[in-house]
Amino acid sequence: MARGYGPRPSILRPGRGPGPVRIGGFDFAPRAVPTVAALVMVALTFSLGRWQANRAGEKAGRQALLESRVAEAPLTLTGGVRSAEDLLFRRVHLEGRFVPAGQIFVDNRIHGGRAGFHVLTPLALKGDGPLVLVNRGWVARTAAYPAPPDVPVPAGEQAVEGLATIPSTRFVELSGDTVAGTVWQNLSIERYARQAGREVLPVVVLAATPAPGLAAVTEKPDAGIAKHQEYSLTWFSLAATVVALWVGLNLKRARP
Repeated sequence: MARGYGPRPSILRPGRGPGPVRIGGFDFAPRAVPTVAALVMVALTFSLGRWQANRAGEKAGRQALLESRVAEAPLTLTGGVRSAEDLLFRRVHLEGRFVPAGQIFVDNRIHGGRAGFHVLTPLALKGDGPLVLVNRGWVARTAAYPAPPDVPVPAGEQAVEGLATIPSTRFVELSGDTVAGTVWQNLSIERYARQAGREVLPVVVLAATPAPGLAAVTEKPDAGIAKHQEYSLTWFSLAATVVALWVGLNLKRARP
């Protein structure tokens, strides 16, 4: 009786893929299940890395826009604005009168390694216009802390030029007691407008020339490109780590 020549049965144990591949003095024999898991992880982390890289590219365009605004001629503000985004990092020119009763001190602001206050004074635009918060500079704490130092407010018509910024809303308040007289822990323009009882423009103008005795407060355009670049590098590194682990765990020294 002739011997059959059908396919030989597999001698691999369940969960193993094809037979090992000899690479120098090592055998490379990946298992099916760990290989599929590794492929899923690599695909996921690589796609997240590409997404963050694309976000960095989008933010690069925004960064260029903001930097170009700083170089533009000052824009004179005379009334309300459509949105804060239209003014962000634009140099602006204001004319009006400061409102001394509305001056506030934002606490825990660091300058030169020292803690102090940002001094914000509302300026009422000419012709019964809205208020604009002007950051007139930084002042150090005194022995009277937590009371703020005495910072006089100039009277009469004033002309102010500075950079329009949007205060950060990313802060955590563990207590409702965040306003003590004229000292505020965090600045919220919406909260300030409610207390003032009148319209307040949704930007803070950093005065180009600080008030006497105060240090200038500056800010540069930052669209957050570095953050997305760091995230992208992290995800690509994880993808490379998964590949390295998959290879290392499936590569064994060949038996003689």
